[in-house]
Amino acid sequence: MKKQTLISNELAVLMPSKFRLHRLFLASLALSWSFNASAESSVKADPQSDETLPSITVRGWADATTEGSGSYVSPVLTIGGKAAVPVMEIPNSVSVITRQRIEDQNIVRVEDALAQVTGVTVTPWDGATYQIRSRGYFLEPSYDGVPAFGGLNATQQYDVAMFDRIEVLRGPAGLFQGSGQPGGTVNFVRKRAPGETQGSLALTHGSWSNNRAEFDAGTPLNDDGSLRGRFVATLQDREFYYDDAKSRKNFVYGTLDYDLTSSTSFSFYVASQDDKTNPFMGLPAYTDGTLIDTSRSTTTMPSWARNETRNTTIGFEAAHHLDNGWQLKALVGHASRDWRLNDAFPTGGVDPATGLIGNYLRRGWDYESTRESFDVYGTGPFSLLGRQHAATVGFNYERLSEERLSGANSSIANVPFGRADLVPKNSIKPYVGGFGYETTQNGMYSQLRFSLTDPLTVVLGGRFSNYTYRSRNVSPSPSTSWDERSRERNIFTPYAGVVYRINQHLALYSSYADIFMPQTQQAVSGRNLDPREGRQIEVGIKGEFNDGKLQFGASVFRTRDVNRSFNDLDNPGFFLSAGEVEVKGAEVEISGSPTANLQLMAGYAYITSSYEVDRLREGERFSLFEPRHSLKLYGTYRFAGTPWRASAGMTANSAVIGTGEKGLREGTGYAVFNAQLGYDITQKTSLTLAVNNLTDRKYYERIGGLNTYNTYGEPRSVSLNLRTSF
Repeated sequence: MKKQTLISNELAVLMPSKFRLHRLFLASLALSWSFNASAESSVKADPQSDETLPSITVRGWADATTEGSGSYVSPVLTIGGKAAVPVMEIPNSVSVITRQRIEDQNIVRVEDALAQVTGVTVTPWDGATYQIRSRGYFLEPSYDGVPAFGGLNATQQYDVAMFDRIEVLRGPAGLFQGSGQPGGTVNFVRKRAPGETQGSLALTHGSWSNNRAEFDAGTPLNDDGSLRGRFVATLQDREFYYDDAKSRKNFVYGTLDYDLTSSTSFSFYVASQDDKTNPFMGLPAYTDGTLIDTSRSTTTMPSWARNETRNTTIGFEAAHHLDNGWQLKALVGHASRDWRLNDAFPTGGVDPATGLIGNYLRRGWDYESTRESFDVYGTGPFSLLGRQHAATVGFNYERLSEERLSGANSSIANVPFGRADLVPKNSIKPYVGGFGYETTQNGMYSQLRFSLTDPLTVVLGGRFSNYTYRSRNVSPSPSTSWDERSRERNIFTPYAGVVYRINQHLALYSSYADIFMPQTQQAVSGRNLDPREGRQIEVGIKGEFNDGKLQFGASVFRTRDVNRSFNDLDNPGFFLSAGEVEVKGAEVEISGSPTANLQLMAGYAYITSSYEVDRLREGERFSLFEPRHSLKLYGTYRFAGTPWRASAGMTANSAVIGTGEKGLREGTGYAVFNAQLGYDITQKTSLTLAVNNLTDRKYYERIGGLNTYNTYGEPRSVSLNLRTSF
């Protein structure tokens, strides 16, 4: 166990030390197991008794399903624990993109869905993938609650047609995730096979030849409905607002759900997606550092460049409900990714006098990865001191194996700006280098939800994690044995939260959460630096109104990223773990239905960040890609007694500098407006006309360096969507 430092004297007063939390976790773990043994007799009340214990309700996954709800909110989410927990009882900032919201906005990409979430910033990366941040850091993903370390950013994601909902928790999520960044986590919850026959078909045609078809059908497969199946498929071909780029995406998903008995069920699923896209890395700047005022259709990528990916996932789930109210669940998954990149990009800026780019680098590689994971846990109620509480205890594991074979890089000099067609195609083969990487982590976790009084709930949790990262060279590079770059054992991650229900509509909450990030840099002693830690304190208020159809949340938070590495000036080539970053902010969100026929979401986020301890950047801003102020609005109104509905939305961000240069190359604040008009042709068939960027605002979505990543936002676009159900 590595020695942990306190966040600050202030936090030492607010929170117990990690040593005390460590001991409390062990005691809580033993408590949950011991009371589970007696839970059956405690939960089964005497039918003749008039006394009922106050309780925390423990729900299964079905209660959190949003499909068919017609709502932009869900009363319960699984991201705050393995069981579905009421949103009002989660002492963290959470959001959800429901199936109704996905269909109303015709959202088809994960990145577009997350761009709608309060406090989340999505920035373009390579034309096929994006970087996704919250509270200063990248978000980490999980799929049906199973973590997938590093699987969200700059990685192609499955089509949104696969998911019932997308849950987001902002802030460190180390309790169930293990290692990762402290920005938060995204939980993708897949669709399940329905209990009765249903299906849908959606067709879309839009600007830049954006054509898409989506098919979704499910049905019981035997007489008693114990075996059910579902099949989802999409096909999308499109071009882009910039030249010489198109994309083709094929996606299929199938699931079989089987109820062996009334208390035991199994689920098996397969998902596969092929993406073929021309990469795009934005535009260069002039060599004097200023941005180039040019058409948004301009590209610097040759038309022969390719970014091709195939993702495949196979998963299995088993669940068993005990008579005492406990649920046992095991999830196992195997995911593979094949990725081929072959492109050329500028390595410098454009000479303003000649219009030439000094050099293009041609490159290419073939990449393969596999991810094996499993998560086994139990969750349920127990009684203590005359009250009923809830516990979750589990263990999860994942191993990510990666291998990349690279072709030879080569350069082309003096290419005119906008004439990437003059760059000849290169070949990836023969390979000249090979590299392999393997990341393994596992951990045992526990969470206890104590109902101390009717209005007061205390949530305690902890996790012991192990982490290993190693690498090696593979053929055609001279093969080497595995080199263990990072190894951490029994890292303890605590969690503590409290929720106080003021009344049936309002609740106050506060929480402490952290997460660790292993480091590969070495100190002069020869040992790896201790892991970085992201430690957050959050305080907020939540509300539910209109019979739970409208939700409200407001929070303030402070995150400290400690043990950051920087150069040891007294010992060149070695590092010190003394750096520190602070991120502070506030968020407000209202979502759901305030009145009949109206569904809306309004979210505002404020964030400020700085290097608190750093030899080179102390006092400077840390998070350069996230706007200090962001506002997101969207609403749909159905006109009573008519087949018409109207939707409108806005995204407004303050200026960001990215990797630009202050006063020379930086973005400006902007607001983008969207609108939709829908008409129900029949009760089951609708037609929707959508216009994005109504005012055709020209702005930079991302500011980059001299050579790349100065990326315009998408111009005005129009689409027509036909959706029918059966």
